[in-house]
Amino acid sequence: MKNILLIIILSLLISCTNHKDKDTINNNSGNTIYKDKLTVNYSKNFKIEYSDSIKIITVFSSDSLKKVMAIYILAGENIKTLPVIQNSQLIRTPIKSVAVLTSLYIGFLEKLDLLDRVIAVDNINYIFSPVIHRKYKEGKVEEVGDATSMNIEKIFSLNPRIVFTYGNGNPYLDGSEKLIRNNIPIASSPFHLETTPLARAEWIKFIAAFFDKEKEGNEVFSKTERRYHELQEIAEKAKGRPTVFTEAIFGGTWYVPGGKSFMATLLDDAGSDYIWKDNNDVGSLKLSFEQVYDKANSADFWVNALLWKNLEDGLKNDPRNNKFKAFKTGNVYNNNASINENGLYEYWENGIINCDLVLADLIRIFHPELLPEHQFKYYKKLQPK
Repeated sequence: MKNILLIIILSLLISCTNHKDKDTINNNSGNTIYKDKLTVNYSKNFKIEYSDSIKIITVFSSDSLKKVMAIYILAGENIKTLPVIQNSQLIRTPIKSVAVLTSLYIGFLEKLDLLDRVIAVDNINYIFSPVIHRKYKEGKVEEVGDATSMNIEKIFSLNPRIVFTYGNGNPYLDGSEKLIRNNIPIASSPFHLETTPLARAEWIKFIAAFFDKEKEGNEVFSKTERRYHELQEIAEKAKGRPTVFTEAIFGGTWYVPGGKSFMATLLDDAGSDYIWKDNNDVGSLKLSFEQVYDKANSADFWVNALLWKNLEDGLKNDPRNNKFKAFKTGNVYNNNASINENGLYEYWENGIINCDLVLADLIRIFHPELLPEHQFKYYKKLQPK
């Protein structure tokens, strides 16, 4: 349970050299072994470039400086002529086995039909996927710890062809330099730092490139992108925009998404007025109960209320919660419609790549008349008990 709370809080917190044009390669080369190419249109934090026989992925910092955090040179086993780029990692593709140090990768890998390549996870109790749980029981997946407590020797013994972790995008800081020095590459994906749903979802292209799954990566993302835009257009037809606020007090502090954050964008696209929409922060705001109540006491809806399974949990969280209009009227929704026996939310594992389904759920909450046939995937209305 502590891990789920940590994921929720971290998802709200937005916690090398500068990029030079001369360090790039021609992304539109006609003479290439790659029939399909991945292009990045929404994310500003990574790019993929193709030459005749290699691809180069560059990851940038999420701030305005856009510093280079990592460079990955991807090439097939038979490619001998390679560029020399300082602080880059050479990775032979396609990747045949992978260790993932956060469950956030599982949703992407599942969409690409690559769960068979997973041989290690951080902790099986942090994984939702029934497929990975089955593989673990069969002895085909092992636990190796997360980025802060990874079992280096066990990773060496398993010898995955790559380790996927996450953080600020620097694989040396987010992973283990010892692994990198001993030819086990580490790739870090700071997709949680993106501020729009489609930019986060687009990181499936980053992952697809390591497995030479360009066609599949493009197809999966295009489907999500197309449906997301269709749903945006539906939400724009709403006759009104109900007000909404999120989260709940935790440890004496109420963390709410900033007005330019990922969640604020989702709420806006779903046809609601987020209480802090005029705020300019992309991260989270640290507020007191009183500060939230002053601004949100008359809001129409309340979503993403930590781990609440019902309204009684809300009263246990803080008895004052029943003062909010949304609580009194029963308009409290949480993203735990689908959970496993360990209490893990499916939302946190594959909601990123399924942002179109998340958006559909939210539209159904705020404007049920616009999507009368939609069945909730991630969200549910909280009952009294």
